[in-house]
Amino acid sequence: MTRFDTATVVTPASAEGGYTADLDPGYLIGKAMNGGYLMAVMQRAALENSPHPHAVSSSFHFLRPASGGTAEIGAEVLKAGRTVAVVRVTLRQAGKARVTGTIATAEVDSGAVPEYTVAAPQLPPIGECRLYDPRIGAEDAPAFTRRVAQLYTEDSWQRLLGRVPDPVPELTGYVHVSEEDGGPALDDPTLFLPLAVDALPPVVTVFGAWRWAPTVELTWHMRAVPQPGPLAFCSRAHAVNDGWFDETVDVWDVKGTLVAQSRQLARGGR
Repeated sequence: MTRFDTATVVTPASAEGGYTADLDPGYLIGKAMNGGYLMAVMQRAALENSPHPHAVSSSFHFLRPASGGTAEIGAEVLKAGRTVAVVRVTLRQAGKARVTGTIATAEVDSGAVPEYTVAAPQLPPIGECRLYDPRIGAEDAPAFTRRVAQLYTEDSWQRLLGRVPDPVPELTGYVHVSEEDGGPALDDPTLFLPLAVDALPPVVTVFGAWRWAPTVELTWHMRAVPQPGPLAFCSRAHAVNDGWFDETVDVWDVKGTLVAQSRQLARGGR
């Protein structure tokens, strides 16, 4: 069992869909928990309350930053159908709602062959990509950079370093649980998907130094059961305007199958 597996465990606290979680401070970025990690924890609570094993469509609103330590999670089943169940989840700390979401659950056939899927980008081997985080070496470098390995293609590396004039807001590379935490060998790779789609630096980082860019809303879809191993990603923005930007992330597994898609709206870095 990896640290990620244990860090996302939820414990039943009531018969009415109440759970507790011990949020791992290793997933802090600055003073706030990474949103993808919170989504992964909340997803586990939703699946505990659902008759189906996979979160196929999830939408979250981020109300306030969460911190490490105890959190309460409420999971309310809104619909329990034979094919799809819908669960509303809310994560609270100190009596205040921090994140709220609605998760549609179902069962995705791990052996399904896509009738059509967007092809994975042509990336160099992972060993030729750059392990990068602009905060490494800084006094306030977050432990998160040791929990989740992010490796970037050379083009993305140059954009993140600010070496490309008029850069395009797009990043490509690979993401997986760090070797320190057990590598890609997760008990259930599907549980990592909500973290994978929100683990990267804000794509607007290509326009300047890394700054916290708080997510307001994020929706993501699971499209297939991933094979074990690193996930390839492409992250991009379509518009940056008036202090807001969108970010779309597509994720493929080692077989080149599209396994997750996300779209979020965030405030500009600050």
